[in-house]
Amino acid sequence: MASTPELDQVAEARRRIAAHTSPPGSYWVVFAVVCVLLAGLPIWRTLLPAEGAYLDWTLVAVAAASAVYAIVRRRRTGVYLPRHVASYPGARTLWIAVLAATAAGFLGIRALVDHGHTGLALAALLPVAAVPLVGYMRVRAAMRRSIEAGRVKP
Repeated sequence: MASTPELDQVAEARRRIAAHTSPPGSYWVVFAVVCVLLAGLPIWRTLLPAEGAYLDWTLVAVAAASAVYAIVRRRRTGVYLPRHVASYPGARTLWIAVLAATAAGFLGIRALVDHGHTGLALAALLPVAAVPLVGYMRVRAAMRRSIEAGRVKP
């Protein structure tokens, strides 16, 4: 079967665009730290002597930095992909599963802390924080496959 140059160009363009769904390695390192911090919120609230005002402002700063990072990256690359994961059919189900598992882990840590099992909560912290990290990496890979297959909805 002969290859068509037009189709090869389209496939190559999709591969180049899909490459923009992969954040740099430093992003994943920062994301891992943030996952640990967020998953441990119930623990940190019990260990910190203050009312948690600094913790709340830290969360606001992290959310603002994340939004700024996304905007800067989009402008720098010039690639404007749909921002909602529902636009990528291959990633939708996985994203919902990751959200559910993350919420269950967070609620589990909260229940352990509420019942006075802070040691168990600390032991569960890294596995619970790994769920959104690994899940989000897999969601990004599914998004990349959806782009390469040309199945992205606007």
